[in-house]
Formats: sequence, C-alpha cells, structure tokens
Amino acid sequence: MKLERSSNVTNKFDENFKDKIKENPNNIPERIQVKIDDTLANLPDKNLRRKRKKKAITWSVAAAILAISLMSVQLNSSLASSIGVPNIIIDKLSLGDAEKVSNEANIVQESNGVKISITKAIFDGYYLMVSYHAESDQPFSETPSLFPEEAKITYSGFESTISPSNEVGEFLDENKKAYDGMVVFPLNKEAFTVSDTDEAKLDPDILVKGNQIEISELPKQFTLDMKATALGFEEDKKLKGEWHFSLQVDTKKAATKSKTVEVNKNLPALGTDVKVEKLVITPIRIHLQSVQQEHVGIIDFLIEDNDGEAKHWLNGSVGVGKNGSERMLSSYENINPLMKNLTVVPYKLDMSVEFSAENSTMFQPNGETKLPIGDNEYITISNVEVKDGKTYISYHADIPVNEYLPFIIKDKNGADYIRILDESIASRANKDAIVVIEGNLLDEEYTIYSPNTYYFDEAFTVDLNQ
Repeated sequence: MKLERSSNVTNKFDENFKDKIKENPNNIPERIQVKIDDTLANLPDKNLRRKRKKKAITWSVAAAILAISLMSVQLNSSLASSIGVPNIIIDKLSLGDAEKVSNEANIVQESNGVKISITKAIFDGYYLMVSYHAESDQPFSETPSLFPEEAKITYSGFESTISPSNEVGEFLDENKKAYDGMVVFPLNKEAFTVSDTDEAKLDPDILVKGNQIEISELPKQFTLDMKATALGFEEDKKLKGEWHFSLQVDTKKAATKSKTVEVNKNLPALGTDVKVEKLVITPIRIHLQSVQQEHVGIIDFLIEDNDGEAKHWLNGSVGVGKNGSERMLSSYENINPLMKNLTVVPYKLDMSVEFSAENSTMFQPNGETKLPIGDNEYITISNVEVKDGKTYISYHADIPVNEYLPFIIKDKNGADYIRILDESIASRANKDAIVVIEGNLLDEEYTIYSPNTYYFDEAFTVDLNQ
C-alpha cells in the first residue's frame, strides 16, 4: 500500500522538556536560566510557568533543555532516500551530509500490535541520531514517539547510562497508522569515559571535565541498548508495550569524516577565563567548545563562513563546576562542505540590559525600524503583519545576529513581548528572518530593544585548513 505523507509534523521536545524539569532534582545553572524561563514561557502548560529555584543540571539534561531547532533546511529528496531517513526529519534537524556518518540498521521489535523498526544510526562523534519506523494495524491515539526510559552505551566492559535530548517525526498517512521518527542522544566525553559505577562521578567538576568532544579518543565501535515500555508522552494516551533494541555503532566514519581545529583563543574583554578551545567540524554540525566563569553571564558565539553565510545555532549544553567554572558546547548547522574558514563573533545575552541609544529605539510597525546593535550596525525591520492574532515581523542584518533572541518589544506598561520559539523562522540567503509574537502589535506604542551585546572588535577568524 502506498503511504501518503500528511502535514502532521511532530516535535516532542516541549513535552520532554517539561518532564525533565519536573523530574530533575539538581540545581539549574544561572547562565541558562534565561533560556529555560523563556522556553517555559512558550510552553502550553501554564502550571510550569511558576517561579522556580535555580537548579544545576547534568550535561545530558542541559542538552535536552537547549536542544531547540531554529530552522528548516530544504534538501533534495535523493539525500533522504540514500540514507533511509525521511525528508521532513532531514529538514527538521538540519543534517547536512548525513550519509557520510550514517550506520545501516535493520532491527525490528513488535509489542502490543505495534512494530518498530530501527532503520539508521547517524553518529558524528557527538550526536547519535537513531531513526525508526513505527506502524500499527490500528490508528495511533497519539504520536508514537520513541523516547526510551532506559538507554546505555557499552564497549569493552564499559557501561554508561545516557539520555536522549529530543525527538522529531511525522505520520506517513492520514489514518495515523505509520510514523517515521528520530531520537537524538548527545554523547560527550563523559558518556564514553565515566561509567555508572565510576567514583569519578563524585568529582564536583566532572560535568566541566566531561563536557568535551574528543573524537580521536572514541572506541572503534560501541553498542547502544535502549528500552521503551510506552510510546508517546501523554500519560492517558501512552501505548504500553516493551521494545528493546541493541544497535552496533561504528565510529570510524565520524573519525575520518570530521576535523578538529584547536583554537585556544582567549577573550579577556568578555571576562575572566573566557576562551574558545576548539572547533569540531563534522558532516552534519559545527561544534564550538568554550569555557568561562558562571559570573560572567550568558556568553555565546555567532559563526559566519568565508562566503558570508551565517551558521545557525541549533543547540548546546553546559557543564558547571563547583567554583562556577563552565564548559559549553554550542552546535551549528553545517550545510557548506566547501567552507575554508569561519569567523567567530562573541556576544553576551542580558535580559536586564538598560535601554540606551545604542540598543533600543521606537518600534515602527507601519514603516521601517532600524534597531542599533553596534557601531553603524543595525537590525532592520522591513515588514510587520498581523494574522490570526499574531504579529509577524520580518527583519534582516548585514552581520550575523542572535536569532534565538534577536530583540524584545516592550509596551508602555513595561510588559515584554518575546518571539514564539517554534513558529519563528531563521534567515536564509536573500531571505529575511521572521519573528512571530503573540498578539497585535500594530496599534500601540512600543519600544524595541536588543538584549545582546555584540563584541565585533573581538571577532576572529579560524582557518579550517590548518
């Protein structure tokens, strides 16, 4: 029977995010609290919007919290068919040349009338992405997301429990009897070096030490074991059963198709011990590894290649030590295999920034708004429209900007309006980015401001051919 793809695309990150926040007993670091609060503000469950104590989280949960896709990349259908992953998943996760680091798989488990087939494992040295196909004779009552409650990697007597960060997928038919999905695991150095029984887990700095990418130190292969006893996230709709998979993952492709460039660039103008350590270029991602101190604030980086193409930030994780030391992994799309160098621009996000002529202006919904973001640099808003109770704001800039949170709009009563995360659209070549905000912002007076301080004078270029 031919299966017709429906437009029903799902991404269960939000639901998993809320579950992780509820279950996690540790402390959340200050430096990602802003992103957590902002994400919570965009979630439908209002019970989660209450004030929370600051908590510190392990790197795997940090990855879950920060694993927020900002774009959809259009790739040709031949790529998807060649690696056995549906186009919508390739697009949703921005997978670049995924076939270069993909592992074949053909594992089938059936339980309670639902057959799940593991079809591919993509591993770039950090992200392990497992694609699967689920089908049933009866329509699924909800999205049959495979989000295993038990997962571990093993090799040569070593065993380590891991956690998925997010899952994306789509139904293939209008009757909702067939579904293709992909579950994503971020695997840093800690995942491969600190076992479940290792006393090193007691080291208060283990999250900082372990939040690194060391492709050259990976085992030649490892086994992923994962078990799910339910599909989906809604408790009253979960489909019960038991699906257990054991999958061999070869790391040779990741080792030979990826490149690590040691940077070791100190940035004292941004604060104490701020440093970009390395760039790891893989067929599907550009990973930037950096360190800093927690008190410095929220520092991240923009990346642009030698053709002037901005690399969109996709997700990240942070490991926090006992004295506030941090190591951060930021991941960006990689859709230009011919790039020769990358320019890195540091910036700082501060939600409590004071207004000035250098970072704010009056919002002009019926004309052009030029928001200053640096010396003779602006975000230009060229078009504003309202549709279905939401305001769509088109903008562009001549330089890379923080598209996660490019600007905030404040009304005369002091209320802030922040873009709807999963509806906003990142920029593309010759195309403006679009920020979507709840409500009609055409009729009142508003101030628009940038919460980002861009350190253009501290930008530096990394030669990828060194």
